[in-house]
Amino acid sequence: METIYDILSQEHKLVLGMFEAAMASGSKEALFKIKVEIDPHMAGEEKLYYPLLEEKEESRDIARKAYMEHNEAKALMYELEGMGESSENWTARLNELKEVIIHHVQDEESKVFEKSRNILSQRQAEELAQKYLEFKKSYTGKIEAGESLA
Repeated sequence: METIYDILSQEHKLVLGMFEAAMASGSKEALFKIKVEIDPHMAGEEKLYYPLLEEKEESRDIARKAYMEHNEAKALMYELEGMGESSENWTARLNELKEVIIHHVQDEESKVFEKSRNILSQRQAEELAQKYLEFKKSYTGKIEAGESLA
Protein backbone atom coordinates (compact mmCIF):
# COMPACT_ATOMS: atom_id res chain seq x y z
CA MET A 1 0.00 0.00 0.00
CA GLU A 2 1.22 3.49 -0.81
CA THR A 3 2.41 5.79 1.94
CA ILE A 4 2.15 9.55 2.16
CA TYR A 5 5.82 9.70 1.17
CA ASP A 6 5.17 7.77 -2.06
CA ILE A 7 2.31 10.03 -3.08
CA LEU A 8 4.01 13.31 -2.21
CA SER A 9 7.20 12.24 -4.02
CA GLN A 10 5.21 11.39 -7.16
CA GLU A 11 3.51 14.78 -7.03
CA HIS A 12 6.84 16.54 -6.50
CA LYS A 13 8.26 14.91 -9.65
CA LEU A 14 5.18 15.90 -11.64
CA VAL A 15 5.33 19.55 -10.57
CA LEU A 16 9.07 19.85 -11.11
CA GLY A 17 8.57 18.51 -14.63
CA MET A 18 5.81 21.04 -15.18
CA PHE A 19 8.21 23.82 -14.21
CA GLU A 20 10.57 22.76 -16.99
CA ALA A 21 7.71 23.16 -19.48
CA ALA A 22 6.69 26.47 -17.92
CA MET A 23 10.20 27.86 -18.16
CA ALA A 24 10.46 26.74 -21.78
CA SER A 25 7.14 28.30 -22.79
CA GLY A 26 7.11 31.23 -20.37
CA SER A 27 3.32 31.16 -20.57
CA LYS A 28 0.76 32.05 -17.95
CA GLU A 29 -1.20 28.98 -19.04
CA ALA A 30 1.73 26.82 -17.90
CA LEU A 31 1.72 28.65 -14.55
CA PHE A 32 -1.97 27.93 -14.06
CA LYS A 33 -1.41 24.25 -14.81
CA ILE A 34 1.17 24.21 -12.04
CA LYS A 35 -1.25 26.03 -9.73
CA VAL A 36 -3.93 23.38 -10.33
CA GLU A 37 -1.46 20.74 -9.12
CA ILE A 38 0.25 22.65 -6.37
CA ASP A 39 -2.69 24.27 -4.54
CA PRO A 40 -4.40 21.03 -3.43
CA HIS A 41 -0.99 19.50 -2.68
CA MET A 42 -0.01 22.30 -0.30
CA ALA A 43 -3.48 22.48 1.23
CA GLY A 44 -3.44 18.74 1.91
CA GLU A 45 -0.02 18.87 3.51
CA GLU A 46 -1.06 21.83 5.67
CA LYS A 47 -4.36 20.27 6.73
CA LEU A 48 -3.28 16.68 7.35
CA TYR A 49 0.47 16.11 7.32
CA TYR A 50 2.21 19.08 8.93
CA PRO A 51 -0.13 19.19 11.96
CA LEU A 52 1.00 15.65 12.83
CA LEU A 53 4.59 16.83 12.74
CA GLU A 54 3.79 19.87 14.89
CA GLU A 55 2.48 17.61 17.64
CA LYS A 56 5.96 16.22 18.31
CA GLU A 57 8.75 18.33 19.75
CA GLU A 58 11.41 16.76 17.52
CA SER A 59 9.59 17.70 14.30
CA ARG A 60 7.86 20.96 15.26
CA ASP A 61 10.55 23.25 13.85
CA ILE A 62 10.78 21.39 10.56
CA ALA A 63 7.00 21.56 10.14
CA ARG A 64 7.02 25.30 10.79
CA LYS A 65 9.78 25.76 8.21
CA ALA A 66 7.68 23.81 5.68
CA TYR A 67 4.71 26.15 6.32
CA MET A 68 7.00 29.14 5.76
CA GLU A 69 8.24 27.69 2.47
CA HIS A 70 4.63 27.14 1.37
CA ASN A 71 3.81 30.76 2.23
CA GLU A 72 6.76 31.97 0.18
CA ALA A 73 5.61 29.89 -2.80
CA LYS A 74 2.01 31.11 -2.43
CA ALA A 75 3.14 34.74 -2.35
CA LEU A 76 5.17 34.30 -5.53
CA MET A 77 2.31 32.45 -7.21
CA TYR A 78 -0.09 35.26 -6.28
CA GLU A 79 2.34 37.85 -7.64
CA LEU A 80 2.74 35.93 -10.90
CA GLU A 81 -1.03 35.59 -11.29
CA GLY A 82 -1.26 39.38 -11.29
CA MET A 83 1.52 39.84 -13.84
CA GLY A 84 1.43 39.60 -17.58
CA GLU A 85 3.71 37.23 -19.45
CA SER A 86 5.26 40.23 -21.17
CA SER A 87 6.21 41.88 -17.88
CA GLU A 88 9.94 42.42 -17.58
CA ASN A 89 9.96 40.52 -14.26
CA TRP A 90 7.82 37.57 -15.42
CA THR A 91 10.61 35.14 -16.27
CA ALA A 92 12.69 36.11 -13.23
CA ARG A 93 9.74 35.63 -10.87
CA LEU A 94 8.73 32.35 -12.50
CA ASN A 95 12.29 31.13 -12.08
CA GLU A 96 12.25 32.30 -8.46
CA LEU A 97 9.07 30.30 -7.83
CA LYS A 98 10.70 27.28 -9.46
CA GLU A 99 13.76 27.62 -7.20
CA VAL A 100 11.59 27.99 -4.09
CA ILE A 101 9.68 24.83 -5.03
CA ILE A 102 12.88 22.90 -5.79
CA HIS A 103 14.32 23.90 -2.40
CA HIS A 104 11.11 22.96 -0.61
CA VAL A 105 10.93 19.57 -2.34
CA GLN A 106 14.56 18.84 -1.44
CA ASP A 107 13.93 19.82 2.20
CA GLU A 108 10.74 17.84 2.39
CA GLU A 109 12.07 14.67 0.79
CA SER A 110 15.23 14.63 2.88
CA LYS A 111 14.58 16.32 6.21
CA VAL A 112 10.79 16.28 6.64
CA PHE A 113 10.24 12.73 5.44
CA GLU A 114 13.17 11.50 7.53
CA LYS A 115 11.78 13.06 10.72
CA SER A 116 8.31 11.88 9.83
CA ARG A 117 9.41 8.26 9.41
CA ASN A 118 10.57 8.36 13.05
CA ILE A 119 7.15 9.61 14.16
CA LEU A 120 4.64 7.80 11.95
CA SER A 121 4.39 4.04 11.71
CA GLN A 122 4.08 2.39 8.29
CA ARG A 123 0.36 1.91 8.92
CA GLN A 124 -0.08 5.57 9.90
CA ALA A 125 1.80 6.68 6.77
CA GLU A 126 -0.51 4.51 4.65
CA GLU A 127 -3.65 5.82 6.40
CA LEU A 128 -2.42 9.37 5.98
CA ALA A 129 -1.95 8.70 2.26
CA GLN A 130 -5.60 7.66 1.96
CA LYS A 131 -6.83 10.70 3.91
CA TYR A 132 -4.64 12.95 1.79
CA LEU A 133 -6.01 11.53 -1.48
CA GLU A 134 -9.59 11.91 -0.20
CA PHE A 135 -8.86 15.50 0.86
CA LYS A 136 -7.39 16.36 -2.55
CA LYS A 137 -10.38 14.85 -4.33
CA SER A 138 -12.77 16.91 -2.18
CA TYR A 139 -10.66 20.06 -2.57
CA THR A 140 -10.53 19.72 -6.35
CA GLY A 141 -14.25 18.96 -6.49
CA LYS A 142 -15.03 22.14 -4.55
CA ILE A 143 -12.90 24.22 -6.91
CA GLU A 144 -14.56 22.71 -9.96
CA ALA A 145 -18.00 23.34 -8.44
CA GLY A 146 -17.09 26.91 -7.51
CA GLU A 147 -17.60 26.21 -3.80
CA SER A 148 -15.79 27.87 -0.94
CA LEU A 149 -12.67 26.12 0.34
CA ALA A 150 -13.17 27.48 3.85
